[in-house]
Amino acid sequence: MTAVAANVPPTRRDATRETILAAGLRCFAREGFRRTALDRVAREAGLSRAALYLHFASKEDLFRAIVEDLHGRALDEATAACNGTGPFSQRLTDAIAAKSARFFDLLRASEHAQEFLDENNRLCGEMSSAFAARHARLITRMIASADDAGEISLRGAGVNAGQIAELLLDTAMGIKTRNLSVLSPAQYRKRLADAVRIVLGGIAAPAAKRASRQAASAGRAAPAKSRRR
Repeated sequence: MTAVAANVPPTRRDATRETILAAGLRCFAREGFRRTALDRVAREAGLSRAALYLHFASKEDLFRAIVEDLHGRALDEATAACNGTGPFSQRLTDAIAAKSARFFDLLRASEHAQEFLDENNRLCGEMSSAFAARHARLITRMIASADDAGEISLRGAGVNAGQIAELLLDTAMGIKTRNLSVLSPAQYRKRLADAVRIVLGGIAAPAAKRASRQAASAGRAAPAKSRRR
């Protein structure tokens, strides 16, 4: 099988693999891991079973590849948010949501969410932990860079970047775990954004705090001034 697969042009092989991964994810989400057979995934992907076996030897191999792909895409999106422009609060929210919201959406949309989690723990525990650690380091670096740039003040709050990253990631996980069957994806993202905003408010740099208070005061004064006119 390996020799045959090696003769397939790389671009075609990659495109076929992506098709299989997408089909496998749809099947697992719709039917659950235990009820999904590779024959079903092959039909979903529009391929023969033999063609699918050129890429994946078993259902477990396919599941692991899907999870790895999801984590890889999440890390790419988080990195893009980290390197993007715009307010730090929004970039930080986007970087956290790239991982947590992606899996929230997946689990929220499937009635087999618990089975997916169980199989993830059984087949992909070390992989998922490794990706989570990389994501946490990225968030920590974002926070440390914001501190260096004077956007926030960690020393003033008596905390370090790792502690804030851990707090926000735990909060993201807590929101997801507690509200999986209640919140919509949009509501999840809003609650996560609120959590980030509140935490950053506690570690805002002094100048940023003053600017925030001045903006709030100006907003309250504007209606009163209008009424006097």
